[in-house]
Amino acid sequence: MGKRALKIGQISDPHIGEDESLVQGIDVRKNFLEAYNSESMKDLDLLVLSGDLANEDAEPGAYSYIANLLKDSKVPVCVISGNHDNVEVMGQFFDLDGKIHDGECYYRYDIDGRSMFFLDSTNGTVSGKQLAWLESEASKVEGEILLFVHHPPCYCGHKFMDMKYSMKNIEEVQATLSRIKNLKYIFVGHYHFETEIEIGNQIVYVTPSTQMQIDPNQSVFCLSSAAPGWRVIEWGENFLETKVYFSHTP
Repeated sequence: MGKRALKIGQISDPHIGEDESLVQGIDVRKNFLEAYNSESMKDLDLLVLSGDLANEDAEPGAYSYIANLLKDSKVPVCVISGNHDNVEVMGQFFDLDGKIHDGECYYRYDIDGRSMFFLDSTNGTVSGKQLAWLESEASKVEGEILLFVHHPPCYCGHKFMDMKYSMKNIEEVQATLSRIKNLKYIFVGHYHFETEIEIGNQIVYVTPSTQMQIDPNQSVFCLSSAAPGWRVIEWGENFLETKVYFSHTP
């Protein structure tokens, strides 16, 4: 009998502030709750928070708010760091025991016989140490794996983000990823828009932000929407289906 399909929710780039004040005129806490409480996020097997949990500079109030919200969750939660986060501060609010290595938070998570990998791109790169670990650990898994990392390991056709805030060691990361034959699907955030990009035999799914969306057609920062977006993934033994949802928040 085949393994059952897993339902995974991904929330990225909530940019929660220190308190309930609006962030760039947006109620980011309300946006986060819209995603978290969405009907589409019911009956999850796993929730992934893929970085930039805090707004600007690892505000403790952001992590406290999210951790308190999730403390009664019946669903396991996997957290990774983004460029506005700080792993040490995050570790004060989330269970990262055994997941932080020399200041970087990366780990493997197994659920129902499936393996997922989580990398740390807080400083805009994925270190050589992480890449070597990923390649080694992935080789120990017989079946297909999933990868989550904050920064896309590729350019995404987003004029502003590609020019200003793309991953700094894309070529190095892609070289490693291309050697991992049981990795087909990579899930990221950071870019505040939705797209999917093929790199070799792999697909990078860019998940929108619950904070706001940035216009990909402008080379300067331009808000395209304050509506939150999030992703739901259905991962079966021989298939993967994923859908992005947006609320109708103006």
